[in-house]
Amino acid sequence: LRCREPMTDKPLTTLEYALLGLVDMTPMSGYDVHKVFATTPLAHFSSSPGAIYPALRRLERRGLLKAALDTTTETRPRRVYSLAKAGEAALDGWLRETVTREEMVPDAGAPILRFSLMQGRLSRREVIAYLEGYRRVVESYLEELRGYLPDVRRGDRLHARLALERGIGGYESDVHWIEHAITEIKGKRRGVRKRRAQR
Repeated sequence: LRCREPMTDKPLTTLEYALLGLVDMTPMSGYDVHKVFATTPLAHFSSSPGAIYPALRRLERRGLLKAALDTTTETRPRRVYSLAKAGEAALDGWLRETVTREEMVPDAGAPILRFSLMQGRLSRREVIAYLEGYRRVVESYLEELRGYLPDVRRGDRLHARLALERGIGGYESDVHWIEHAITEIKGKRRGVRKRRAQR
């Protein structure tokens, strides 16, 4: 499920992939990265400097990030990280992974994080194929969850039923969002073609 890097059998964590994706957008210092994690929804993965700084150092040691000293803006030099070639390969490999039930159930944020980092790295066709695969996994899991409803209702277990319905509703919302995202991405391409035809 995870991309394995040279010289180590240890797979990268979701946090480490998130760091690769962030640094891919623009070179960042550890402080810059921490600010992004602390002030955006990425805090879901970690906003703790105690997790972020060691992860950056691990990625540098593995040759996935490059670090350079920046002395232009501060009296104290700071390490600014950028993506190395091996880091690009690792990030692209992860972005191309299909969503599985085993990933989605314990870490529902990972498929969305992966999607959010695809722009500019994966083709439109690859992104749509990813979303369609994601939808199939969610719909399959929804079927599984709905299968529990009759037993819960027969047992008159009010709280269990409400909790299950909440889970089902969340995954139904995911399907709706995936369909919306596919429509938007396909529509954007059609809009480009239409504008070109009008010129």
